[in-house]
Parts: sequence; structure tokens; C-alpha cells
Amino acid sequence: MNLQELIWPNFFIVGTQRSGTTSLWAHLRKHPQVFLPEVKEPGYFASSLGPVPPRQAKRFSHGDLCPDDLIRYQSLYKGALQRVAIGDASAYYLWEADAAAKIRKVSPDARIIIMLRDPVDRAYSHYLLSTMQGDEHRPFLRALREDYAHKQKGWWTSQLYVDQGLYYSQVRRYLETFGKEQVAIFLFDDLKRNPVELFTKVALHLGIEPQFQNESELSQAENAFKMPRYPLLHGIMYSVLNRKLRKRIFPSSLNAWLNRNKFFYNTERPAADTESRKFLQEIFAPDLVLLEELLGRKLPELRRSWV
Repeated sequence: MNLQELIWPNFFIVGTQRSGTTSLWAHLRKHPQVFLPEVKEPGYFASSLGPVPPRQAKRFSHGDLCPDDLIRYQSLYKGALQRVAIGDASAYYLWEADAAAKIRKVSPDARIIIMLRDPVDRAYSHYLLSTMQGDEHRPFLRALREDYAHKQKGWWTSQLYVDQGLYYSQVRRYLETFGKEQVAIFLFDDLKRNPVELFTKVALHLGIEPQFQNESELSQAENAFKMPRYPLLHGIMYSVLNRKLRKRIFPSSLNAWLNRNKFFYNTERPAADTESRKFLQEIFAPDLVLLEELLGRKLPELRRSWV
């Protein structure tokens, strides 16, 4: 590959998981000045991802998760130079220890976007997603304790329910690597409360026109909680038809209807138990104090669900 022809993103949505990054990616892709690949989570700069295990591969289309695969990564950005803002939305990058340095090496002027969510809520949302996907069968508290104590921390060796919510060191790494001017930190609560205002701030950070769809479209959550009403049928569908194949076979309107239909999914999220919340709060409390000191502002939104 000719090095002079390489195209590197000039902005990165780096995480964290379950904090609105999918909604941000989905809506930014519609902006005429923005190029984001169809593949969310390319994962090129997350070297610890490694190959997708067979039990996970059914959920990822060909081209997802390509750490250190330069040819595949560059293939995602064909035609991108026509756009002002070229992005990579991989929520793995925030927790990944060396991702910031690797990004800066190829794109030193990159704009960084970090989305943060109440870490207790984030962990529970993550747990529910793992449960829905069939990867988690333990009660919430047991899953938290065992995963947090796991000796091998990583994307396919543990769930990182707790670790991803320890924001201080993760955010500091990006601020130290890129500087405050290049790093914008947004809150999941802001996305839910006033999406128009948040997307306007994102646009200004990226240097694009703050023109988006109407508020009702921006308010439509992507990757929101849902639990299959018929787990066996859901499991068969996902084992036979992976994400890319479903996109080929079904029109986008039908895919959207299937993904949100209340006949197939229960969208009322169950409450987390008090003991699990207290376990998480004791871990996250000192970390949030450090984060607030780092950013120079109070963040009550990150304790919204606390008991």
C-alpha cells in the first residue's frame, strides 16, 4: 500500500461503551460534511482486541474489529477525502491503554469525543446487553464481583463491567496526549435531555455546520435496551443471519422495525438491585472525585442513579 495514499480519520469517538456512542455515530453519518464508515467499531487502534472469538463472530460483520490490519482499515475510508470530518467511532479506544498514543502518531491534530455516563448505570446497561446476547448468565452482583476480580482483563477474557467505568485515568490519558483543546467530553444525560444542543456542540468541535435532522430524529436512541421476548427464536435468527447478511436481505426500514418492534422485544428495563449499586458506588466514588478535579467541574449527572 502506497503510504502517500493513506487516509486517517481526523476525529475519533473513543467511548465509553453504553454511553450513546452508537447514537452519535448514526446521526453524524447523516451529516453531508461527515464521513464515518458503515462499520462502527473498526477497532484498528485497539491492539489488545485480537481476533474475534468464534462465539462472538456471529454478531460482527466482515470488516469489524480489525486491530493492526492496515489494508482492511484503509478500505473503510474509500472516498472519505471529499468530506470535512472523517471519523472512527470505536468505544474500545477509551479503556485501551495505548490507543491514544497510537492515534496521535498518525493523526496528531485529531479531534477526540468522549461520552460519559453514570458509571453505575453504564455497568448495569452493559450487563443487560451481555445477558441479552447470551454471554452472561450470572446474577448482577456475582457477575460484577467476579469480573472485577478477574486476573486477565481484556475484551474477550472479561466483561470490564467495572473497569470501563473508572473514567479518571482514561480521560486523563487523552487530555495529556491531545490537550484540552482537542478533547471534548459530553454526557449521556445531555444526549437524552437536549440532543440538539449536544449535536450542535459536537459540530462546532469538529468544524462542521451545525445542521442536523429534526429533534425527533435526534432523540431516537440507537442500541437502546431491549430484551427478546422469544429467546430461542432470537438466538436462531442471530446464529443464521449475522448483521451484515440482515442488511443485505432486508431493507433498512424493515431492519429498523424488527429491531424496535415491541412484539419481539421488551423495552422496559428492569431495575438493578440495591446491593449491586452500592458495591459499584463504593468503587466509583473516589474515581469520580478525581475526575471532577481533573476537569474542574462537578458532574452530578454521573451519580444520577445512586442510592
